[in-house]
Amino acid sequence: MSKSQIAIVTLKKASEEIGLSTKTLREKARDGLYPSTVMRKVQGTWMVDIEEWNRWHRMQA
Repeated sequence: MSKSQIAIVTLKKASEEIGLSTKTLREKARDGLYPSTVMRKVQGTWMVDIEEWNRWHRMQA
């Protein structure tokens, strides 16, 4: 049986895992640095898809 993982988390939780401040992530999202598959607003709250973040971040290197 496979272990399921929650992929979409709030910006605050994602910033702890990623290692960047929430302010930095929010500003870069507003500037369009991150694609909408990685970061988007859901009912007024910034949400980050951690699996997509990892995939996108690997492709940037």
